[in-house]
Amino acid sequence: MSSSHPHQQNRVSWNEATRIHNAHKKNQAEFLRTGGSTLFQEEVQLLSEFAENLKGMSVLHLQCNSGQDTLSLLQQFPEILHITGVDISDEAITFANKLSRDVGYSDKVTFVRSDLFDWFASEDEKYDVVFTSYGVLGWLSDLGIWAKGINKVLANDGVLCLVEFHPG
Repeated sequence: MSSSHPHQQNRVSWNEATRIHNAHKKNQAEFLRTGGSTLFQEEVQLLSEFAENLKGMSVLHLQCNSGQDTLSLLQQFPEILHITGVDISDEAITFANKLSRDVGYSDKVTFVRSDLFDWFASEDEKYDVVFTSYGVLGWLSDLGIWAKGINKVLANDGVLCLVEFHPG
């Protein structure tokens, strides 16, 4: 992918934004270790309704940013078997990996730095739940490819949980 490709430009922008966003936040690991959560009640309620029993399930968190929501999912639903978070930003994934180690969840979460479209093309694993929320759709260059990618990785009886408020 050339440096002028819109996805590459998006990655570079998110790297800078992530550095700025995380620089002013206090000790996020301590916040999560002591029961804090960055999820909104709507997200928790939707996941509870659509996947009544997350015990032993695998969850895919698309566009996971720096992993705070991913790790909050494990706080809210400790019965989840494993979560994979994917994001385009190098800075976000580096931060997410450190945060998961600091919180003590590195055995239950995997963070992957990749352009989603590239990741979907190479991923063969199936997930019980695909989750993504707040401000994700506007960054996608092709909703059709995104939806086909979700269809590819979602288990036959799996659930997509999407919470959004930005115009598409």
